[in-house]
Amino acid sequence: MSRLRGRWPLAAALLITIFGALLRLDAFTQRYGTLDRPAWAKVVTHDVAAAAAHVRPSAVHWNREPRPYVGGDPIAYLKYAREMTSFYQPHVREPVFLATIRAGLWALDGQDVAVSLASILGSLLAIFATYLLGAALISPAAGLAAAALMAIEYENIAWAVDGWRDDLFTGMFVLTAWAILRFRDRASFGNGLLLGAVAGAACLTRITSLSFVAPGLLWIVLSRPEARTSAPAVPWRARAAYLAAAIAIMSAIVAPYLISCAIATGDPLFSINDHTAYYRFAEGVRDDSHLSATDYIRKKVAARPIAMIDVGSTGVFVRPFERKWSGFDPWSVMLGRVLWVTALAGLAIWIFQSRGRLMLLMLVTALVPYAFTWNLGGGGEWRFTMHAYPIYLLAAVQTGASLWTAIRARRLPLPALVTARRAAAVAAVAVAASAAYLSLPWFVAREAIASGEAVTIGAGERDRLFYRRNWSEPRTDGNVTVRVSEAERTAVHFPLTQKRPYDVILRMDPVQPEAQQRLTVLFNSQVVGRLQLSWNPERVGSYRLALPADWVKTGSNEIVLVPETMVAAGAAGPRFAWLDPAKKVGVRFWYVRVLE
Repeated sequence: MSRLRGRWPLAAALLITIFGALLRLDAFTQRYGTLDRPAWAKVVTHDVAAAAAHVRPSAVHWNREPRPYVGGDPIAYLKYAREMTSFYQPHVREPVFLATIRAGLWALDGQDVAVSLASILGSLLAIFATYLLGAALISPAAGLAAAALMAIEYENIAWAVDGWRDDLFTGMFVLTAWAILRFRDRASFGNGLLLGAVAGAACLTRITSLSFVAPGLLWIVLSRPEARTSAPAVPWRARAAYLAAAIAIMSAIVAPYLISCAIATGDPLFSINDHTAYYRFAEGVRDDSHLSATDYIRKKVAARPIAMIDVGSTGVFVRPFERKWSGFDPWSVMLGRVLWVTALAGLAIWIFQSRGRLMLLMLVTALVPYAFTWNLGGGGEWRFTMHAYPIYLLAAVQTGASLWTAIRARRLPLPALVTARRAAAVAAVAVAASAAYLSLPWFVAREAIASGEAVTIGAGERDRLFYRRNWSEPRTDGNVTVRVSEAERTAVHFPLTQKRPYDVILRMDPVQPEAQQRLTVLFNSQVVGRLQLSWNPERVGSYRLALPADWVKTGSNEIVLVPETMVAAGAAGPRFAWLDPAKKVGVRFWYVRVLE
């Protein structure tokens, strides 16, 4: 009986994974229809899916996909899987996902939906792996909670059925983090073999997995073991031998693929480096020559270091986190908001825990390959940071576990003074990081202007240094984000680096065209233009002005807008219904563009 009690979390994790499978099956049949062959697929997509529809939240509706898999990577994955000649063939796509699709083609009589089966299996692996990692990191109950959140999250379900490899990569990333943590706490030959096999499979799902596998292995070498059981400590020589076995197994799994790529293309990291052509094309560079990812990033950093610091830090610390959480809305609007807050708290708690610091290391290093390309082409798609989600959810659960521990003990886990000091340190770092994050756009603009590039200074989330006073909050209106002037004089601040003439373009509209036809523009307190405002409901107005060199300051400059007439927001029409109706407003401002 005691053995059965000890295994109930594993059984519960399997039930959660099955529940996640039902949600994904329902999404699949709604989007891609049912299957009439083979027999097992007919039963699953007709009979089982009919039952699965009852577990879907009423707020969720899946639209039928009229052209399955066309227009993205899934159709290419299918082609590559069908053409696969051997597991270690030299190819632009790593073999694990292709082999999974190939197995799906065999199981589904060659039907294209094999690519969906492959991604669904990857999503289910991510659910179960989240349980394993949570159980090892915090507790079995915490692992179950995080796995349940992974199972029901809307975006996870939506992407899982569409045939992308990101779901499988997410599962392999979390499984690798679990294997590293397991080996760190319980070094053994068996755990070494497990770690090597899992890490090798992760690298053959995406070779960029080296970005977190290598630091994770290094962490094992440098950190002190912290077993959670009474198992005897492992001598360091034996520990080193077990780790060497793990590295040997991983190398044996990954090396043949790297060698085959090197022989066929001259580049062992061909599957990474080939994609630089896409990102250069997205930047407007028409150059198909071979360029490694390392050289690509190095050249960008050398040319625009501040801009790349901004892009990279946003890609690691901000964008992946802020784009999550809405997927819980079909279940509860409050759930995502609570998880957002508790995840931040959990990440802060981890700073002071050895296992937590390992998770933070894995999280950051796993995001690095995408941190510098999220703003190019399709590099910002939600799926590219899907693998960070389980870590965020575990951080949220960590907060709950810490609170529960404190409540049960009826005291803080640490002395009050230590807790206060740690909280103050985290708060200070958070304030400094926030200030840097909000300030960087100014220096990015300054760097670009100094390089002679045209720079657009638009309204948005990080525009406070440019739009300082007497502006409304940013508002997305159609395809543009605008601010509305709320005083008779409103200024746009921007940096200029040389005392020379500049040309700028102002994009703005009067809030009430019938009553506002003229606007005066001041540049550094000098009248630089009197504009006759135009109105086109399909296009924001554009006005070009010349800034004389004598009026330019090296450093911060300002353009002041003075509408001839201010009107009440309530009289300006439904477009401005989000403002206080009694508020006097002037212009709807999109951006100022400093030309080359």
